[in-house]
Amino acid sequence: MGWGLQLPPAFAKLIDPYHEGAGLRYRLRFLLQEFDLDRDNVVIGRGSTCGVTVDDPMMSREHVRIDLSGVDPVVEDLHSRNGTVLNGRPLIGRAKLQDGDRIRMGTQELVFLAVGRETTVQRTTGALTFCPGCAIPYPNASPSCPHCGAVSTEQGVTTAVRDVAASGWTFHLLSQVVERAIDQNRLADAERMMARGIAELDEQLEEGVEVEPSRILRVAECSARLGCALRAAQWLAVSARLYDRVFEPPSTEILALVDQLPNDPHLSDAIAALRRAGGGSTEHTSRRAV
Repeated sequence: MGWGLQLPPAFAKLIDPYHEGAGLRYRLRFLLQEFDLDRDNVVIGRGSTCGVTVDDPMMSREHVRIDLSGVDPVVEDLHSRNGTVLNGRPLIGRAKLQDGDRIRMGTQELVFLAVGRETTVQRTTGALTFCPGCAIPYPNASPSCPHCGAVSTEQGVTTAVRDVAASGWTFHLLSQVVERAIDQNRLADAERMMARGIAELDEQLEEGVEVEPSRILRVAECSARLGCALRAAQWLAVSARLYDRVFEPPSTEILALVDQLPNDPHLSDAIAALRRAGGGSTEHTSRRAV
């Protein structure tokens, strides 16, 4: 599970992106990789036509533009759905960029760099892959994840590093992104990400990996919220199964959301299962019964 970053062919090699008289060239750093900005205007977003494409569902197709045509480099938010954060503060319109500025879009953070002419070291650029073991991006060319040692195989990440995946922040990130998507009524995105996350979790549990109960609870809560938002019995049932797995009942907040569901015979069995999940009481008093 994870997202990646793709660069067009123009970024695949160093093209001497100097601005006359400035003595500087500009780069972006994305975790383990740096790449040069060789155009006066570079659009960053989720769309395939962007100068820099980041496959993050929380980003807009065209999220920000970096303008290098003037005396000072400038970053501009392109009316993105979820906004942009520059150095910890919301970006409103346009702002000047300085060396080391941090640009956060969706769940990703890029660092803007101003590099002097004397810097001649070339850095290979290309696509980044999110490790299926620890969910941290690394260059595609690397044979294994430098963070957790995971080695990708035709069947996915090797079993030897599954414990790293379970103890890492994969499910925390999943919960965070899904919850934001639900809050923004992006239910199709939330359901797609949830399906991938549940598949990964089930695979780990089937292989006997010991996943921390708190992480399973986070996924169970997300599944319940998604089921309530979509009025879908499938996700309510998944949530009940996960609560049963860790012998924990749903929180009062989740039960309050369940109380707001309509009296639909297609939901009744899943709702009942969720209310008694983890040893919960079937005598929970709903608002509809009052």
